[in-house]
Amino acid sequence: MILSASLISVATYTWTGTNAFTSTSKNPSIPFASLAAAGTYSVIATVAGCPSVFGTTTVVVNPIPAMPTASSNSPICVGQTLNLTTPFVAGATYSWTGPNAFSSALQNPTIPGATAAASGTYSLTITVNGCTSPTRTLVVAVNVPPAAPTLGSNSPVCSGTTLNLTSNLVIGATYSWTGPNGFTSTLQNPSIVGVTVGASGTYSLTINNGCASPQSTIAVVVNPTPGAPTASNNGPICDGSTLNLNSTLVAGATYSWTGPNAFSAATQNTSIPGATLINAGTYSVTVTVGGCTSTAATTTAVINPIPATPAPTSNSPVCTGNTITL
Repeated sequence: MILSASLISVATYTWTGTNAFTSTSKNPSIPFASLAAAGTYSVIATVAGCPSVFGTTTVVVNPIPAMPTASSNSPICVGQTLNLTTPFVAGATYSWTGPNAFSSALQNPTIPGATAAASGTYSLTITVNGCTSPTRTLVVAVNVPPAAPTLGSNSPVCSGTTLNLTSNLVIGATYSWTGPNGFTSTLQNPSIVGVTVGASGTYSLTINNGCASPQSTIAVVVNPTPGAPTASNNGPICDGSTLNLNSTLVAGATYSWTGPNAFSAATQNTSIPGATLINAGTYSVTVTVGGCTSTAATTTAVINPIPATPAPTSNSPVCTGNTITL
């Protein structure tokens, strides 16, 4: 604070004022003036022993406002609105500065659609009656959401097997899967054991590292596993006859027969002409539809040996009226 008086040649000056202030300088100053320095100051100029009338001036010392409080809705995600807030101070003007050349004179400014460049330290001062507060700083984080995840599966699968869903690893992220039949999971790579046809459809995943990724989807197919067919044969048969193996018709199916003596066939109904004793035993058949194979049905073939040729005799010759014995 500087006090000044008009120049009077060969004058001496006598200042008095608030807080027991005195000075003989023409233009005295009070460094680091406190509120106690406010009030009325008087000065007398004396020339040749003759004092002037008192001159007075009123001094106003305004307080420095306290450092403001600042807050935000950080952390937020890219694209959201960043809100900067500070309490209301009567008569104050506000000065915010921050990253990416940000500045604002609003009490509570916002940055709609914030980018990652808005992350960093924000500063705030308030000014009341020309006096500026100490600076308050505030650190803000604007997080970048993870990219849409990359999904995979072992589809198509057969009912009753295990469906495996996969996603890329994002360190620190959480996972949220949804899908058909009320499916949900928080695992990165979930599995559905003993899957049913009802699990066919579209599965969706978002990942979250504090910000949610775009949603990715994957279509999954679960084909029904056919039931076991019915198997039968025309046995028992005799050695050297034709053995016929029969299975029920399953629409769209392929067939696989296996049996004794390394037998195999790929038809619904198959035959073994001139079957011998080594062809006797249990035959199995499965059907495959849409890549899904049934459990095996079985039938047991019985092949009886041909008996040896008998050696007949008789009591021939005999006389008329006698008995012939064979």
